[in-house]
Amino acid sequence: MSINRMRGLLAALLGVGALTATALAAQEPDAKALVTETLNAIPKNAFTSKLTVSSSEFAPRELQMSRKYVDGAHGSYLEVTAPDELEGIRFLFLERSNQPNEQFIKVKASRNPVRVQEGIRTQPFLGSAFYVSDLVLPEVEAYDYKYLGKDVVGGRSVTLVEMTPKKPADAVYAKTVLALDPKDKLIMRREFFDKNGDKVKVWTVDKVEQIDGIWTLSGQEMQDLKSKTQSRLDVSEIKYNAELPDMMFTPKYLSR
Repeated sequence: MSINRMRGLLAALLGVGALTATALAAQEPDAKALVTETLNAIPKNAFTSKLTVSSSEFAPRELQMSRKYVDGAHGSYLEVTAPDELEGIRFLFLERSNQPNEQFIKVKASRNPVRVQEGIRTQPFLGSAFYVSDLVLPEVEAYDYKYLGKDVVGGRSVTLVEMTPKKPADAVYAKTVLALDPKDKLIMRREFFDKNGDKVKVWTVDKVEQIDGIWTLSGQEMQDLKSKTQSRLDVSEIKYNAELPDMMFTPKYLSR
């Protein structure tokens, strides 16, 4: 084979390789766009439900939850109904995809609700493996995004996206890997990592059902890999399109 022919063949092979790499890159989804679409697809229907937080470490915690989309925010009002020693604790979560989230808590001993600060955000929610910060949606613009590949969770084909906070000092986790169902726009799993790159917690959805035509995440489990504990969050008695006053989703309502 002549040198010129060898050069031509090599050039052709390199061209095919470059074309293949370009084609593969074009097939990769826009990670940030997929996260944004998934968060925007969260139903805005008002609803009420019962939440049960359970673990082998404590008696089940039962809460009544009301949720409504108000003034550009997903508002969640939660009130603990059992056990007796926790009854009456109230929470308000205001979640926005393009602005900082807000969380408030009201306990019996306090006259007024308290806005949740950084130290409280990393405390266990009612003694569970869930942090208060785990229960709210991420602020999209506060993260950088990277496509990691594909996986299967709960029988669903998912896309893996890595989220890295732009301000690590202000973040609870050094990075989070989301497993997103691009078809039904659901977050099926979240893996949380610390600053050393160690996976510290895994949140997995293990029960998804359609209620009134709306995909509902009704069974979830959080594993704390460091403490080797786990907790469940189960949703029941869901009633969509409930009539809920806007006032319910303000800090003032917590003190009623």
